Amino acid sequence: MSGRHRGGGARGISRSLIVMVVAIVLVVVAVFGWFRLRDRIDRQGADAAATCVEGDAVLNIAADPRIAPSLTTLADRWTSDVAPVIRDHCLSVKVEPTDSAPAAAALGSGEWNTALGPEPALWVPLDSRATESAATAVAGQARSLATSPVVLAVPDDLGRALTSSAVGWDDLPGLQRDPAAMRAVGLEAWGRLGLALPTGEHTDATTLTLEAVATAVTGSGAGPLTVEQADSPASVTAVTELALGANALGPTAGPTTTDTLTALGAQPDIAAPVHAVPVVEQQLYAALDDGELSGLSGYLPFGAAPVTDYPAAIVDAPWVDETLARAAAEFVDYVRKPEQMQVLVENGFRVGAEVPAPVGDIRLPRVDSTLVPAPRPVTEALLRTRLEPVPPSKITMVVDTSQSMSTPDGDGTRLTHTAEALDQLVRRSPDTSVLGMYVFSDTAPGYRIAVERDGLTAAKRAALGSALDTVTLTDDEPVGATLTAAYRDAVDKYDPTRPNSVLAVIDSDDTDVAQLLATIDELSTPGKPVRIDLVVLGDAVTDVTTLQTVADRTGGTLQTVPSTQGDALVDIIRKLAS
Repeated sequence: MSGRHRGGGARGISRSLIVMVVAIVLVVVAVFGWFRLRDRIDRQGADAAATCVEGDAVLNIAADPRIAPSLTTLADRWTSDVAPVIRDHCLSVKVEPTDSAPAAAALGSGEWNTALGPEPALWVPLDSRATESAATAVAGQARSLATSPVVLAVPDDLGRALTSSAVGWDDLPGLQRDPAAMRAVGLEAWGRLGLALPTGEHTDATTLTLEAVATAVTGSGAGPLTVEQADSPASVTAVTELALGANALGPTAGPTTTDTLTALGAQPDIAAPVHAVPVVEQQLYAALDDGELSGLSGYLPFGAAPVTDYPAAIVDAPWVDETLARAAAEFVDYVRKPEQMQVLVENGFRVGAEVPAPVGDIRLPRVDSTLVPAPRPVTEALLRTRLEPVPPSKITMVVDTSQSMSTPDGDGTRLTHTAEALDQLVRRSPDTSVLGMYVFSDTAPGYRIAVERDGLTAAKRAALGSALDTVTLTDDEPVGATLTAAYRDAVDKYDPTRPNSVLAVIDSDDTDVAQLLATIDELSTPGKPVRIDLVVLGDAVTDVTTLQTVADRTGGTLQTVPSTQGDALVDIIRKLAS
C-alpha cells in the first residue's frame, strides 16, 4: 500500500512539471508570435509606404540651360538608386531648361509663366543675381551647386599672348580702342583686340564682363560696384570704348553669345572680324569637349573674376506644398554629395576646389579672386552705356538763357530741366570727348562763352555741370548771333578725328537768322562738316521753318519737345550727341 502511495505522488509531481513546461512553452510561443506579428505589422506599414499610399508626385525643376543636362542625369540617378518616397508619395523628377531672366521675372511677379514649363518647386538659375531679384519667391537660403567663371573665348595664339602679357580687365578698353594696341602683347598684325559684346538673348557673360571691367578701372577691388561707380567717368569711358569697338565688328559679333562663339570657332585666326567674346567657361568647355569647336581657349583676365554660381532655390509659391518642398530639399542634399558632384565637374563646372580636366592641351585658368556681384541697378547702368554709347565728340552746347526759360514745367522750370539733361550728357560722355557751352548775354555781342570747349577733365565736367546753376536770364533773345558765333568757332577749330557739332536748346523766337545762314554758306565745306542740331522747347518758337533750314544745310536735326519734364529731353539730347 505504501509503495503505491509513493508512486502516485511521483506521478503527480511529473504531471505538474509537464503542465509548467507546457505553460512556459505556450508563453514563449505567444511572445514569439507577438514579435512576429509586430514585425509583420511593421513590414506591412513599410510596404504600404513603399507602395506610395498617397500616390505619385512630380518634382519640377526649372534650371538654367547650361546646367539642366547635368541635373537631368542626377535626377535620373536619384529616382533609380534612391527611389525617393516623401510623405507617402513616390517622387519622380522633371528638369526643364529655363532661361534665368524670364524665370526670375515670373517668380518675382508671383505668377508663373507656363510658357517656361511646369510650375517649379526647385529653381536653379545662372547666378545669385537672379534669386535676389525674385527673393520673395525663394524659401530660405539658396545654395550654390557649382560655379563657372566668365572668360574670353579667344584663338589659342591670342590666348597665349594675353597670358604672357598678364592682361587684366582694365586693359581691355585700351586694347579695343587703339588700332595698333595688340603690339603691346606681341601680336602687332592683329591690330585691335576685336572683342565682341553681344546683347541679345543669352548674353549674361557680356554683362558680367562689363561689371568686371568697370570694377577694375574704378579701383573698386573685388566689388561690389555701386551705381555711382558705374556712372563715373572712368567706367563710362571704359564701357564706351568697348561698346564702340564691338559695334564696329559687324554681324558676326552677335546677336547671341552662342552665335558669336560659333563664328569665332569657324575662323579662329587673325583674319576673323571677331577675335574674342565673353562666355561662361562651361559653355566653352562643353563645345570644345564635344568637338563642336576647336582652336579656341578661355582666357581669364587678371583681377576679380565674375563667376556664375548656379544657386539651388526652393520655390515659395502657392503651387509648392510641403511634399514638394521636402523633395526639393532632399534632391539638393543628394546632388551636393561628393560622388554626385563629380557629374557636374565632368560636364565642365567647377565644384569647390575641383576643376574640370583639361580639354586637349588647354588647362582651365585659376580663379584667384571672385568679383562680388553688384545689384541690378548697376548692371542696368552698364548696359545703358553699352547699348547707347556716346562716342568721343567735339560738341559746342548752346543754351537759351532768355527769360522764357524760367517758364514753370512740372516740378521745375525749362532751364532746370535743360540743365539736368545736359548734365546727363556730360556724365555719359567719355573722357576723350571735347565739350563747351555758349549762353545768351544782354551785352554785345549778345552771347558769352560760359565754359571754354576742351577735353573732359574732372574740372571741365564740374564747370559744365554747374554753368547753368547761377546764370542770369536775359531780356534779349539772340538766337542767330549766338549760333553764328558757335558755328564759326567750331569750323575754325575743326577736329578731323571726331564728329563736330553745335547742339542748341532754345525756346526763343529770334527771326533774325539771315547772318547765320550766310555764315553757313560761307564756311561749310565737305572737308569740315559741322552739323547744327536744334532742340526747340514748347511752342513759343513760331519760325521753326527757318530753323529747320539751318539744321538741313549743315546735315543736322531739329527736334521739338512739348515739355522738358520726364525723359523725352534727355533721350533726344543723348541721341543727337551720338
